[in-house]
Amino acid sequence: MGKIVRRLMLDDIYAIGRNESWFSGMARKGLHLKKIGRLFVYFEKGEPKETNYRIDYLKEAPSQEQLDVYHDCGWNFIAKAGYFYVFSADEKSCTTELHTDPVEQGFALSELNQRLRNNLIILSIVMVVFLGMMISVYYFNDEPFLYMIKGQFVQQMFIVIVELYVFYSVIRNYRVVRKLKQSLLRGAEIDHNQDYRKARLLGGIWAGVFLPMALFTIFIPIVDIARSNDYTLSEGNTNLPIIRLAEIEKSPNLRRKTGYYDNVDRENRVSFDWSLLAPVQYEIDEHGVINGEMWGDNSGVYSPSITTRYYKLTFRSMAENLTLDLINRYVWRDNSEVKEVKHPSFDKLYMVEDGISKQIFAYLDNQVVHVTYYGEEGIEDIIPILAQKMKEVIP
Repeated sequence: MGKIVRRLMLDDIYAIGRNESWFSGMARKGLHLKKIGRLFVYFEKGEPKETNYRIDYLKEAPSQEQLDVYHDCGWNFIAKAGYFYVFSADEKSCTTELHTDPVEQGFALSELNQRLRNNLIILSIVMVVFLGMMISVYYFNDEPFLYMIKGQFVQQMFIVIVELYVFYSVIRNYRVVRKLKQSLLRGAEIDHNQDYRKARLLGGIWAGVFLPMALFTIFIPIVDIARSNDYTLSEGNTNLPIIRLAEIEKSPNLRRKTGYYDNVDRENRVSFDWSLLAPVQYEIDEHGVINGEMWGDNSGVYSPSITTRYYKLTFRSMAENLTLDLINRYVWRDNSEVKEVKHPSFDKLYMVEDGISKQIFAYLDNQVVHVTYYGEEGIEDIIPILAQKMKEVIP
């Protein structure tokens, strides 16, 4: 047995004439058809030969008696792909064509044509529903840019493109079979020497475009999960884009308020996420308590906290829209006034005050930050600290 060589299919099995011509061309190079898989066609290396190939559509597997008749005419069964059976014959020993009546062959393809037509109708309905769902996710979302950053937007777009290509392939296959059927019913025979080079070149180009996209849809979630991380915020200095409570609260009695779960202090936590549109995403919480001090309304021991959400975007053009989406997400009260503040250290900065709750939304270049502080200190004291943090080296 000779060495087995694989070649990408690159063309639809429905293109009967082109594939017959391709198999014959490969045989002249010493590569003889052995098997047809989903992606690859397998050839056995041997001596170059002039070999004819015929592809027959059969709703049922041929019986041994039928195979014996084909063999007596010089045709041997070689491989199958679905309902398509491939036969070969040495050009010198072939005495009779596999099919002598093109009209009869055309009627045989009528069932396949109807099946492909039904599949196309069903898939068209599915595609309309699928595209409608994908569009609605963003069109009816109040925070589309935040959803894109936090979700799998790029992966979803790749899936849409790949699905559209699959849909196009179904349409193309249906048209090829319908055209071939009509041609056979008119009495025209299949061109067994049809040029296959252009179709395989185009198939290679499409494969080079869509196979990486299909792989991306698999690997992007894996990378996302692998890079995501939750851990306890260090009490010492960090290289994180955050304001520490100790930089706002000046009391020497400030202590960390803790709450551990699964070995992570959830009250003082760093949560890191990754996506193609925002490769650096932090959500960082810090909670403190100052024993001996009370909230202004005497509701309990004074326990200030601060949360920082930080995004480093791939595209700076998304910064303003992401900032507005964060405002929409985290400013809950309709009567809360969002004030835009001019500051030389930011492209734009917004602040919201609601009692002890102070929020800052800002962006600089491709960096977006949202700070929520619960405490008695003024928001004007926080902005200069945040401006300095944004200038420091960000990982």
